[in-house]
Amino acid sequence: MANPIIPPAMRAAQIKEVGSHDAYNKPYELVERETPAIRGNELLIRVHAAGFCHSDLQVLQGQFASPLGVIASHEPAGVVVRVGKDCNQKWKVGDRVGALNYKNSCGKCSGCGLSLRTSRKHTLDPRFCEKRETAGFHHDGAFAEYLAVDPETTVGLPPTLSFEQAAPLMCAGATVWGSLEKATSELEAGETVAIVGIGGLGHLGLQFASAMGFRAIAVDSRPAGRQLATEMFNESLKPALVVDSGSEHATSQIMDFTNGEGVAAVVVCTDSLLANSWALTILRIGGVMGVLGLPAENWRFDSSVIVFKELTIRGSYVASRASTERMMEVVERASIRSHITLMSFDEIPGIVAAYQESGFKGRLVVRISE
Repeated sequence: MANPIIPPAMRAAQIKEVGSHDAYNKPYELVERETPAIRGNELLIRVHAAGFCHSDLQVLQGQFASPLGVIASHEPAGVVVRVGKDCNQKWKVGDRVGALNYKNSCGKCSGCGLSLRTSRKHTLDPRFCEKRETAGFHHDGAFAEYLAVDPETTVGLPPTLSFEQAAPLMCAGATVWGSLEKATSELEAGETVAIVGIGGLGHLGLQFASAMGFRAIAVDSRPAGRQLATEMFNESLKPALVVDSGSEHATSQIMDFTNGEGVAAVVVCTDSLLANSWALTILRIGGVMGVLGLPAENWRFDSSVIVFKELTIRGSYVASRASTERMMEVVERASIRSHITLMSFDEIPGIVAAYQESGFKGRLVVRISE
């Protein structure tokens, strides 16, 4: 395919002003920016869709000390329009892709050395590079018509998956998938896995757990979350049980469902301290808890429960490219889809208000270009 003409300037939405930790301050600013020039080891993609994530809100609140003027969003899906001269032959102009938000590992730090030594294929994992770039946090992200991405954290999209559905998978999907893979690595099909917090991540987590062959339990204190748990594109992926965690009977419901054992694994998709503390109590002996939240305060876990039941608490940082590719295979095989609300580029300044509406559920996705 011939190289398309790339304009010198592009539309983008950038952070105008960062607020305090407890208050949203200013909306995104729509601007014209120079189209990024790629390095030899990068791809340039034309962004067709980009997602809005809870951590984007945290960026706006100042939690990550992001620089003013950085282009927001780290959930891009689009088409390759330029291939750097030093890239391998895997990618070509016209490929439909999504990209994870970290890129350009240095290859020299302790994190890079460890990933080279411990990965199955002895490849770099930019997630743990001390000098990595992070789109939408400290480097320009996906709320723009064009984005420079790392071929080592870029994945191909299934032909049946739209850009709008692909975008949330590049953070929300990869994050909950990565945690599920770790938490269930020693489990067999048919065992019980709980997902606590049914928002954008939890909704995908339920589908992944069911597609992996586990009995999935959906747990949420909010009626909207419990309702979302039942709304699946593929009806066969609905959870086996939906539990109101605000009910005094929540724990007994889960224990009855598991014949008194508790669940084999739980992935908690909320930064609620109460929800995370409670999630430990529903694990069976030897169970694994995946934590994904980033609360402003420290976790409060009961050490006696952890010790006497030999529990494991496992962190998970998004997912590697290899793990994300496995996720995409399951997405295609099981017809996994997010509950998305689409917005236009011009509506980006109002995206936080839409996200914070009391009845909002699922994921917000911006259609950047057709």
